[in-house]
Amino acid sequence: MAATDSQSSGRPVSLYAAFEAVATKYADKTALIGSGGKGLALTYREALTRIQQLAAGLQTPEFSGLSEIGLISENRPEWPIAYLAIVAAGKTVVPLDANLHPGEIEAIIRHAGLSVLFVSGRFEPVVASFGPDLRLFSFESESPNNWSKLVSSPVDFTPLGSRETVASLIYTSGTTGAPKAVILTHGNLLANLEAIDKAIHFDERDVQLSLLPLHHTFETTCGFLTPLIHGATIVYARGLKSKEVLEDISANRVTLMCGVPLLYEKMYHSIHRKVETAPLIRRLMFRLLLWISALGWQLGRRWGRGLFAGVRRRAGLADIRMFVSGAAALPPNIQRFFVLIGFDFLQGYGMTEASPVISVNRADSIVFGSVGPPLDGVEVRIDRPDENGIGEIIVRGENCTSGYKNNPEQTAELWRNGWLHTGDLGTFRDGQLWITGRAKNLIVSAAGKNIYPEELEEKLSESDYILEVIVFGRAKHGRHGEEVRALIVPDIEQFQLEFGLDPAQPNADLVREILSREVAMVNAEIADYKRITGFEVHFQELEKTSTKKVKRFVYR
Repeated sequence: MAATDSQSSGRPVSLYAAFEAVATKYADKTALIGSGGKGLALTYREALTRIQQLAAGLQTPEFSGLSEIGLISENRPEWPIAYLAIVAAGKTVVPLDANLHPGEIEAIIRHAGLSVLFVSGRFEPVVASFGPDLRLFSFESESPNNWSKLVSSPVDFTPLGSRETVASLIYTSGTTGAPKAVILTHGNLLANLEAIDKAIHFDERDVQLSLLPLHHTFETTCGFLTPLIHGATIVYARGLKSKEVLEDISANRVTLMCGVPLLYEKMYHSIHRKVETAPLIRRLMFRLLLWISALGWQLGRRWGRGLFAGVRRRAGLADIRMFVSGAAALPPNIQRFFVLIGFDFLQGYGMTEASPVISVNRADSIVFGSVGPPLDGVEVRIDRPDENGIGEIIVRGENCTSGYKNNPEQTAELWRNGWLHTGDLGTFRDGQLWITGRAKNLIVSAAGKNIYPEELEEKLSESDYILEVIVFGRAKHGRHGEEVRALIVPDIEQFQLEFGLDPAQPNADLVREILSREVAMVNAEIADYKRITGFEVHFQELEKTSTKKVKRFVYR
């Protein structure tokens, strides 16, 4: 769509234009706050001024031949300022994963051909060590590379960019294999923002806690761009420790938060442990209220909001109205629990190549375990479904990438017959999309039956004694097909609570005995060909990506 067409239809022509309209309307409202509410705070007017000043600097002749600019930092208010300044200047932003090792960071910088980067103090010496050919603009006021050097005075700035302009290149891999840079235009991201707006309610009264790494498209779209184009306030969390997260939520009267399943699972287990250590009468009362809330849910009533108001207040969650979970599969019992104690808890599904949201629960029609209906404007089909209706999820829409930069082979694999192939397996039931797993994780039995490890992981994760689990297939020696195995991380705190287990020297025999019982209970509920034939116990947290997805390949 041409820029003039977007203007005439009332749709913003660029990400900067969308932000500028809101910043003008809510000029004196706080937009960004760092360090859990204790750091740098900027109003919309102040944020807009900084963006314009930096963008003006990037439009000076010395940067005229520059098309792409890197950005690497922990979450803080300067990150979105730099992002919006880069795209406002008509450049493309390349966000880098702040959790990568230096060698991985350098590999992406070289692959992308970056010569200019915005950095925080933590990364300034790291990036500077890669050579003198890199120019850095630091967020730190005391740095000789401080970004104030870019500021143009007076500001001579012309907003550039249209819906067809590339806004961002997102790298989906590091040094393993060939890096892939996903091309996302202003139009891709704006289409996703417009569709999210129709599905989920946000407004200027919201305060959103930003937890996930900002380089990840889920947080960029849902934790940065979405709240800012609604005039909301974003508070950057101090970290991912449960205690600090709860303190940041309470101190800032946070109303909504996007997170990954691991975070919500930790919150769930924390609340349950507090309940289990409470006096008997309070434990019984909690279970009774949960039963009443579940009954109300079946009758179409949200009784949990009133029944558990005190519980939410004591947990520091009194102002939270909505949790959103994405980036990985969420056990349905976790979502059900949070809904029954009074929250709108929405699970969504997406991928970087779709900007990223493809589908999401709606607050008035939550179906536990599903990822909701597709967003408006996003077509979703199940390709080559089996007898159970399960097949690969394929999508298309204005939010979808055109492909990977300078990588025609991978682009051709991604786009086939006019559809973007996600590599995920799923099915539709009554208009709701259900994810059954990743095609590459599929286990095939000796009889040729398909086994979805995510289904078994979901069942095992419901155990109070299991903190984390991955299920995988292992080739049978001298025989066809694969056997189903599991790697289980026990919840040591639960073992300590119930059995007095010493966390420093856990009784491996006791742990294995209890876990064997849990695995047997799951096996009793499933078809014979799906049954878990063996498991190993792992006493350390599983290795994860920066967005807290388990690195399955490490444990195969």
